[in-house]
Parts: sequence; structure tokens; C-alpha cells
Amino acid sequence: MKIALIDSHRIFTETLKENLLKSLSGIEIINIYSSIETFVTGHGQDAADLVITELIFNGRYDKGVDSIFSTEPKAEVIILTSMSDEWRIRNYMNLGAKAFLSKTCPFQELLDAIAQVKKGNLFLSQDIQDMLWAELTAGGPSLDNLSSIERGILEGLSRDEPFKTIANNLNISMIELKYHRRMLMERFSLKHFANLVALAKKQGDSKPGAGTSHVIRQMDKKAPGADLRRRKLAMSAV
Repeated sequence: MKIALIDSHRIFTETLKENLLKSLSGIEIINIYSSIETFVTGHGQDAADLVITELIFNGRYDKGVDSIFSTEPKAEVIILTSMSDEWRIRNYMNLGAKAFLSKTCPFQELLDAIAQVKKGNLFLSQDIQDMLWAELTAGGPSLDNLSSIERGILEGLSRDEPFKTIANNLNISMIELKYHRRMLMERFSLKHFANLVALAKKQGDSKPGAGTSHVIRQMDKKAPGADLRRRKLAMSAV
């Protein structure tokens, strides 16, 4: 098995490579790439069977990750990221990712994911399952499950900050801000930008310490039945 690790944090990938080599048999080689661009240009040599990639590079979401799914030769893709909002999970699983894990999951879950992907199954880490389950039982998209960038945008809108100020505070470009704004509107089925502002203000008013730059994320409680769902996670295991 040939593995490609794509992440801009070199210490993380070096440590992960060492642990994978110790824990898995049958690995021929593990190549490390610091960006999507270096992976795409170098993928032809020692082409990977399995790609494990982050979504955030140098502090910013890189939509170039999408190109992995059209890169030849094809490889199975596992998303291992610090960005874990419901919309993005569904988006990348629809694109063809075989597993989606947050970086807060135990290392054993990554090993489990690799084993299930090799069998042709899909895999979600436990915390991702719990988040999706919480949203499902809530009856729709939840403000609690937004990414840090999306929450930051809503915070800025709730304070009537100009787009440029919001982008500067989040260290993203105006193009990225407009992209996230559009995704927020699609996620909550909003047709008009004014409705998004109204949603942001309502959320800001309902949070303790409204008007500050901190958004409290209420994700501490685990969804009921998590252990049962975990046992059913491997889909049609071979």
C-alpha cells in the first residue's frame, strides 16, 4: 500500500507517518506533501493508493482539495481535518471521500478508517457521527455545527461590520469570505442576504456575552445511542 499525506504542518505529518509505519503492515511507502499543488504535480510518481488529506492549509480552507478526486491515477481519499462542519462533511463524502475524521479523534480511529476503506466501506469518526446525529435530531442545519470561519462571519454580521473588516479579522480574502457567505445562505436555505444578517443578529442576541468576538460552541453533550451507531458504522462490511 502506498500512502500520501497532505498537510501543511510538517511535524504532524512526520509523526503520523512514523506511527502508521509502526502500526500497519504492507506499507510500501508514505509520501508527504505540504500542499495540494505539490501532490497534484507529483502524484504520477509513486502514485498513492490512499490519500489522507487536510482541508486547511496555512490557516485557510483550500478548495483545491476537490481536484484530488479528479487526479489520475485514482486513489481512495480520507479527510483528516480540523474543519468539521456538516455541510463540508456531506460535500466531500458526495465528491467521493471514503472517510471523514476530525483531528481530535483517537489514532486508533484512523487505523479503523484505513481498514474499512480497504474493504470498500465508508467511515466517519465518532465525533463526526455525534455531530451529524445531533443535527439530524435537531431537524435541520444547526448554528452550533458551523466552522470557526462561518461562526466568525456571523459574528461580524451581527455587529454590522464591513466585509473587509470581517475578512481581515478572520485572515481570509474577500473571495473566500464571499464563498463562505454563499455557502451559509445555501446551508440555511436563505434567498436574501438580509435574512442571513437577521439570522446572525438573532444568534448573537441569544449567546452569553453577545457583542464580543467569542462564540460559544455548545457541543459538549454526546448524542444518545452513539455506541450503537458506532457498531453499525462499517457499511456492508466484507
